[in-house]
Amino acid sequence: MHLISGFLLISLLSLAISWQPNSRVLIRSSPMTLARPSALFSTTPAVPPPPTAPSDENSAAETEWTKPRLHNSAAFRSAAILGALALASQSPVQPSAAVSAYVHVLAFGTWFGTVAYTTFVAGITMFKNLPRKTFGKLQAKLFPKYFMLSSATLVLQLVTVRSLSIYSKKAVTALAVALAMTVLNQFVLEPISSNNMMERYNLEDAGDTGTDRYKKLKADFGKFHGMSSLTNLIAMCAGVVHAVYLASALVV
Repeated sequence: MHLISGFLLISLLSLAISWQPNSRVLIRSSPMTLARPSALFSTTPAVPPPPTAPSDENSAAETEWTKPRLHNSAAFRSAAILGALALASQSPVQPSAAVSAYVHVLAFGTWFGTVAYTTFVAGITMFKNLPRKTFGKLQAKLFPKYFMLSSATLVLQLVTVRSLSIYSKKAVTALAVALAMTVLNQFVLEPISSNNMMERYNLEDAGDTGTDRYKKLKADFGKFHGMSSLTNLIAMCAGVVHAVYLASALVV
């Protein structure tokens, strides 16, 4: 049980922290020069200085946002989290029960927090502040990882819930419903919606927005996107139900 739970925990942590932000973005800056006081009143148009070819050192400085740091690496984060779990594992509870409990709570917190943040904070903020196509392309990259993380953490919850005091048919049913909705989104609804969206973008770039194909894609997108949002909501509601069962175990 120790080996299985430890393996599942490490798999969850590796999946959760495997994504690394891109540390290089192109930053264009122009040097600011101060004009002489007499030049402010001169009638002779100012002649800009000739452009200079950027050196390799300057190019690197312009494109480098931040240098890689040890504490930002996936290995360091994994070691830190596992170290914290090792310290917290000094508990009077039986080791096997403790392992199952903290794997379950960690998995539930990761999953439900991700769903709530993506649904109510990140998605809405990006939708309101990004151009439509930029927002769509970003979501097409994020959603596969979002559903993959959700599926992995839900599987962990189903594996570990049997050893907890809250184990019941209703608790398992709530998690099973959430997993079913997530898998449906991950392998069916999200890929269809993203492919539809990308094809519509290509038609828009080609100026073919008046074609029957474009109109059909637009109608289909609304349908599949609606089903994707609904299944995501059902999964979240199942998570709320499971949270009630978890909270009942805290009441003495």
